[in-house]
Amino acid sequence: MAAVLRGRAHLPRAGDAVPYGGGELVSVLVPARNEERNIGACLASLAAQTAPHLEIIAVDDGSTDGTPTILADLARRDPRVRVLRIDGPPAGWTGKSFALDSGQALARGSWLCFTDADTVHAPESIARAVGFAQAHRLALLSLTSRQLTRSFWERVVQPVVFGLLDQWFPLDSVNDPASPLAAANGIFILARRDAYQEAGGHRAVAGEILEDVALARNVKASGGRIAFVDGADLVAARMYASLAAIHRGWTKNLYRLRGRRPVLAVAATLELGASLVWPLVGGVMAVIAGPPGWGWVGALGLALVLGAEVPFRAWRGDDPRLSVTVPLGAAMVAIFLLESALRDWLGLGVHWKGRTYT
Repeated sequence: MAAVLRGRAHLPRAGDAVPYGGGELVSVLVPARNEERNIGACLASLAAQTAPHLEIIAVDDGSTDGTPTILADLARRDPRVRVLRIDGPPAGWTGKSFALDSGQALARGSWLCFTDADTVHAPESIARAVGFAQAHRLALLSLTSRQLTRSFWERVVQPVVFGLLDQWFPLDSVNDPASPLAAANGIFILARRDAYQEAGGHRAVAGEILEDVALARNVKASGGRIAFVDGADLVAARMYASLAAIHRGWTKNLYRLRGRRPVLAVAATLELGASLVWPLVGGVMAVIAGPPGWGWVGALGLALVLGAEVPFRAWRGDDPRLSVTVPLGAAMVAIFLLESALRDWLGLGVHWKGRTYT
């Protein structure tokens, strides 16, 4: 964790970039499927952007809740907002990739910004992201986001997952043109339209569950420069609002984030157990049944883990007091990862938003 903190301390901040001054239209694309709780706040934050030339395309992916009504009302009040209704993806596509591909076909901008319906943006998020991308001559820019964690389980699980992702995808390597490693955060991706099309766009990642990572990989492989930088002061998201949603989301993603490689998944599970779960369990068992003095061994292990976890959570904006829950969070993440792998091995597919992908 200390190595992660050192690497992130030198991560460029998109919020420090000079905002772009206009001249190029930016098309913001927002896929929405049954997002009545989130879509209003998301589009309100996009409508408040300082970027001078902006269009917003909301793609309603067969919503059956109040999403269509909210979108229609927003489009009436803001001429920059257009709404596209689709009724689900064809065979071979995930819903999100098909929605974004459908939206970009209507887009007129030379920059395409893909963002999720559960995000909220600072007023200068688009302008500063485009300014950063222009200054660094990027084909694709993705931003880390501030995670909004309001429930107990979000605060227990999410920091552990994002600590893992920081290790699995070191951003120094992601941002190095000489490294094949690529990653992106679907919460916020900005792509130059010509580079996006040259890499095949979302059509080239039609069936990918992790379409954001696959898109970044394709852009980098096609010769485009990519960057994944700090955007926590520009965009925030609440990914999963309940334990059930956390379970569905990470069992969908975790094994794929390990490249669907059994060895890497098992190694990550053992690491979680050895470095986070065992110090607590071992300490308790040593106190109860072990030789005199051995309880201090487990206590020392837990102290070492918390000594790294407290500053990590504080740096990310999470409550450092909940660092004491890290063994619980690690145990849950290990279970999610193993379940994610098992579902993949058994060919059970992925269930997401009422659809099943194999």
